Parts: sequence; structure tokens; C-alpha cells
Amino acid sequence: MNELFMDFLTILLPTFFFFYMAVTLIHRNMKSMLNRIAALLMLAFQFYFLGEYIKTSLLPQYQMQIVLYGNSPMLLLVICCLVHLSILIGSPATSSFKRFLPFIYAVPYVLWLIFLITKDHRVLFNAAVTDGRSPLDPLFLLFTVLLIAGYILLSVIILAVSWYRVKVVKHRQVLRSLLLSLFLLFAWFVFVTSILQSKVVTSRNAMILFFIGYLVWALALRHLVGKYDIMPDYRKLFHILFKSAPTAILLLDQKGDIKEMNPRAKQWFEGIPVQHIMSYFQFENNLPVADMLALVQQENDAQWEAQLHNPNTGDLDLVMGLELIEETDEKLFVMHLTDVTSLKVAERKLLKSEQNYKYLAHHDSLTDLYNRAALHELLQEKITRRESFALILIDLDNFKPINDRYGHFVGDLYLKHISHMLENCSYPDDLIGRIGGDEFVWIISSMDGNSELDRVVDTRLSLLQKTPFMYKGIEIPILFSAGVSQYPKDATDIAALLKTADEAMYTMKRARKNGVST
Repeated sequence: MNELFMDFLTILLPTFFFFYMAVTLIHRNMKSMLNRIAALLMLAFQFYFLGEYIKTSLLPQYQMQIVLYGNSPMLLLVICCLVHLSILIGSPATSSFKRFLPFIYAVPYVLWLIFLITKDHRVLFNAAVTDGRSPLDPLFLLFTVLLIAGYILLSVIILAVSWYRVKVVKHRQVLRSLLLSLFLLFAWFVFVTSILQSKVVTSRNAMILFFIGYLVWALALRHLVGKYDIMPDYRKLFHILFKSAPTAILLLDQKGDIKEMNPRAKQWFEGIPVQHIMSYFQFENNLPVADMLALVQQENDAQWEAQLHNPNTGDLDLVMGLELIEETDEKLFVMHLTDVTSLKVAERKLLKSEQNYKYLAHHDSLTDLYNRAALHELLQEKITRRESFALILIDLDNFKPINDRYGHFVGDLYLKHISHMLENCSYPDDLIGRIGGDEFVWIISSMDGNSELDRVVDTRLSLLQKTPFMYKGIEIPILFSAGVSQYPKDATDIAALLKTADEAMYTMKRARKNGVST
């Protein structure tokens, strides 16, 4: 009973420290290969020493089966993981060693299987040996010792190569500490094996000594993990990233209510109650939050443009990304908000500049009517569509004397007044332009018959004659001559239409009449 209790205290109870190590490593970052191999190493340690406890104290009648089928493969897994871990910790200096990993894992297990297949199991493990010597077959024991010592030595060499190649001070400190711990582990293994073979200690006591050595080494490894952060806690790193992110991050539930937000989001939403934040957004296409969340559940992630109207901090243009988190007990959504206000302001300025450029390219700078180039383009479109229309060419009769008598400033006001009157008496589908200093073109839909056209033109242009230009109490009458041509009756191209209208207009001007000639 005393031996059983001592085995419990010295082997079984501390064994669960390896299990604790494995759980904490996986908890820190399951996706990291370094963490997974380190956790596998700790679990292999645990099962190995757990098997030793069961073999020695609980089920001694099954010693052979436990050693050959349980402890042996676990011990081989320990040394394989040790080499693998050394390669990963030494990376990138040891990245070239990764191609040998299949060979490193295969060699011990192939030899183990060869022994199991070629030799009687009772010869490989002689349970009748109770005088303190190892019950293992000498050749099997020799290969086991050589593999363990060789793989520990290989790990030391890998770490030494990495330490020699790495220039980063912190990484070199980690590698130096690991080298020292592995050297001490190797020395402890050689020492315990030597005193076991010399019959200074029994197998049971040697196992306790082996366990103590491996446990101390695991504690040293755990210390290095904590001190140098070999395998960082990614939950903490994520929390740091969440708090320091330059973009606003919000965590939403299925209803769209905010459960958490980072400091940048709190800065943007300053002065707004949390439950009302979403109402201050104007999303692209005016989509409600519920519809966006439903769409994300179908596609897992989506992106929209949005505007935030905060009376306390000002308006922001944002690009919003929504992602669904499925690894939690409830459906949660992460909303990323990136400030693109400066880009949108520049975009709006560029768009406005482009619109102004296009407007100036097609409009007269003084009267805002269409210029000659724009009229030519619009008339060509009408001709292409074979739309019938009438072209009215208007030439002012008294413009030069107005400029000479009142000055060009008044002359410009006079032209603006005329363009305003033409726009007032036009219909929505009419086209009005200024093609010269005192020449205007008015395009209206063609009428059936000349009499009907004359009546419409006289009616519309009569407003010019009835509304003289007033400047500082001075009345300046509007005198003009106008000629009309029709498409396709009079001509089928723009130049000919203008020429026909111009001839009709000069007929009226030579007659010194104020009106329209068709």
C-alpha cells in the first residue's frame, strides 16, 4: 500500500500537470502548429507515465502488453514531437528540416513494428525478470535507448543550428534556454540509464527518476513559454488588436443591437446612446439593418457604403463590412467601419469639377444657353432619329448701339435678359442656344403647315417685343430679325438648315422689319 501511495504521489498525480500543459497550449491558439505539437508532446508524456503507473501499481499482470503496445509508442511519439517542436521553434532558420519530418516520425515506428513482428513478445518483455534489471530484450532496449538519446541529441543540434543562424536577440535567448534544458534532459537520461544498467537502482525507482527529470524539463519549457512568449496568447493579442484598431468595430446580435464596440467606435458615437446608434446611420440603398443581417446570414459577409450623421462629432462617410460569427453559442455579427470621408470629399469635388467642365463645354458662359457645339450635337441626334423640327435663327438689330451707348456691362445684361425671356416662352422639349455675339437659335417641334408654324413662332416671340429691357429706369426695346427653316422640308443637314434660316432672317433685316421671316 505504501508503494502504491508513493507511486500515486510521485507519478500519477504529477502526470496531470502534462494534461494541464496540453490544455493551456491548445487554449492559447488551436490553429498554431507550434501549439498543437507542444500539446501533443505533453499528452504523450502523460499517457506514457500513466501507463507506467498502471503497469507498476494497478495491473502488473499486464506489464508486457502495456509496455509493448502502450508505453513504447507513446515514448516514440515524445521524442518525435520533441524534434518536430525544435524545428518549429527554430524556424525560419530550420525551415529546410521540415522536409525530413515524415522520415523522423517513420523510423522509430517502423523499427518498433519490426521488433513486434519478428520476435516473440515474451522475449521482448520478460516479466520474469524481477531482480532490478530491465525486463526488455537487450537488443530492443539498445535500440530504444539509442533512439531516445539520438532524437534528444538531434533536437539539440537543430536548436544549435538555429541559435547560430538567428540574429534576433530575444529569439537567441529562447533558443539558448531550450538548448540548456535539452542538454540537461539528455544528461539526466544518460545518468539514470547508466545507474539502472549498473543495478544501482531498480526499474521502478529509475522510472520515478525519469519522471522527475521530464517533469522538471516540462516546467522549464512552461517557464520559457510564459517568460519569452514563445507561443503567444492569441486571445489577448486579439483583444489588444480590437482595442487599438484604427477602424470602428461593433459586435451585433441577431436583432442588430450592439453588444460591444471598440474605443474608435466609442469615439465616433460620442454623445449617442448605445441603443440609438444604428438610427444615426444612412446605409446604401436605404437598407434596414435587419435586411442586411439576413443577407449576411446567406452570404457570410457583405459590404456597403454608409453615412454617419452625428451632431456631436460631425458627419462621416464610411465603408461598412458585416461578417457572421458562427463559432459562438448565438449568432453574432462583426461590423467593421472604415472612415473614407476624405476620399468621398475628393471624389465629390472631382465629380463636381467634371460636371462643371462638361457644362462649360456645352453651354455659353454668359447666358447659360447651349453653345454652337452643343446645338450641333443635339441637332445631329434629332436628324439621326428623323425627328421633324423647326430652326429659328434670331439676330438682334440694335445690339451694337447698346454696347456703344451704355457699355459692355449693360450689353451683357441685355443679352442675359433676352436669354431669360427665350427660356420663359419655350417648351420643355425646345432647344435654345447662343451661337454668336447677338445671334440665338431656337429649335421647336415642327408643325403641320406653314400657317400653324408661323402662328406658334409669332406667339412665342411676341413676348420679346412686349418685354423691353429696363436698366436704371431706362427702357431699352428689344428689336430683332428672325428666319425659320424646317427639317426635313427645307434641308436635311445642319449647315443647310442654318443657311436657309439665315437667308430668311436677312430678308427680314433688309426689309427693316422687326419680326420673323419663313
